[in-house]
Amino acid sequence: LASSALVVGSRAGHGSRMSAPMMANVADTLATMQGPDLYWEEIGPLQDPPKEESDFKEYDTFSTFLAACQQHGVDLTQPDITVLAPGNVACEQFSAVAGPLTKAVCEYHVIKGVVNKDSLGSADLTTVEGSTITYRRMFRKDFLDNAFCGQPSSPPRTSYCANVKADNGLIHGLNEVIYPGWSESSGGYGSEGDAATRA
Repeated sequence: LASSALVVGSRAGHGSRMSAPMMANVADTLATMQGPDLYWEEIGPLQDPPKEESDFKEYDTFSTFLAACQQHGVDLTQPDITVLAPGNVACEQFSAVAGPLTKAVCEYHVIKGVVNKDSLGSADLTTVEGSTITYRRMFRKDFLDNAFCGQPSSPPRTSYCANVKADNGLIHGLNEVIYPGWSESSGGYGSEGDAATRA
């Protein structure tokens, strides 16, 4: 028979401490998480059966960026980093114009240090590549060079993640691939040449 009596004076557990919970590093997290949400857009009505332009199509992934980082030896498992992750669609659009992602481009997406999205405007945005990313706040969005970062939206506009935690840092989603040597064009909105921003 099993006793249901309370045992008084039993030995307390000693030395049993739980270890810190382990998540996954940035590379493993990117490999398994959903990317930006994609919609049918202008090709929706051409489908059989036709789709609305605003109908959800699928989630993008980060496999192109991850494969390029792996190919070029860019370590996404190093401690204390922030990775600015472009989805496959952004990588395809960049590659169509500028060619495949190079080692320098991949390294430019890795910031030294853990930087929360709310701190992008005040933090040091020096990358593993060695250059510094330019931060701007425009159109109610946080821009890093030419791309906006961690932008939630309502369908049919695509949302980009921010502050995704990993064991070794944070991940923020980008809508475009960024690259070393980018600068604001003279005359563009918010640039030094823009008449609206001059005093």
